[in-house]
Amino acid sequence: MKAALSQTAFCGAVHIHGRPNDRLLADLDSNGWPQTGRKKALREIRKAWAPHLCGDQHLAVVVQHGIDNYRDGPFAFTSPAIVNSIYGRWWHPLNDLAGDNPISASPLPWTGDYEDGLGNKITMHAYANPPADRRDIKNRADGFGIARFNKETQSVTYECWPRFADVSEGDKAQFPGWPVTHKMSDNDGREIVGWLPQLTFSKPNQVVQVINRKTSEVLYTIRIQGKTFQPKVYSMDSHEIKSGENKPENVVIPQVKPVERPELAKEISISI
Repeated sequence: MKAALSQTAFCGAVHIHGRPNDRLLADLDSNGWPQTGRKKALREIRKAWAPHLCGDQHLAVVVQHGIDNYRDGPFAFTSPAIVNSIYGRWWHPLNDLAGDNPISASPLPWTGDYEDGLGNKITMHAYANPPADRRDIKNRADGFGIARFNKETQSVTYECWPRFADVSEGDKAQFPGWPVTHKMSDNDGREIVGWLPQLTFSKPNQVVQVINRKTSEVLYTIRIQGKTFQPKVYSMDSHEIKSGENKPENVVIPQVKPVERPELAKEISISI
């Protein structure tokens, strides 16, 4: 499992800056602009099925990036500021409404699909707003974040703890809306169009790479968990599959067409 680290976020997941009435449309103090660079970076991160971890925004959020469409890019966790005594920030849509397809299990009112002030597509999963009155130094939405990578389940869990939380209370002491968990494969949210053969390796935890033969695009390169893996693809073009113990240096299948349902695909055994 991999993660991409950067100083700041690839979107403007903040509406209000500094004081409760100071609304900013487009935050250029982020890596959400220019869009061309942002999208290029996210496409590279997506190839590794990696989440994006960052800070610098004074507001803790979990979003899923949209590149061409909502939810087709990687997840991102912006951790809270450890100390946030001067500059508060808030996620608060101007219309006071949830976005399309809100997160059903969330206790937060403003989740779902939004477009930030820079025109980037994002899906808000969780945010940690401070109260409007920030005079209480123990209630300014500062704290710390933890990202837990579970190799066995191939999942990532984001925790977000207030600075003065009593961690012995367990998850209920986290900010509302946390923890957030998603599968590693969710970092590539493109629509699945077809399936390639199920691969069974003689040794576990191999690196697998899938390439679109028509466009030469590397769709993703990941280390699988266990001995079996069935690649998903996003077109009905022919694809190439490579694998290896530490890098994809061996061609397993030079050319194969996908099928529409996973159960229709062949099964292939690979001896290493």
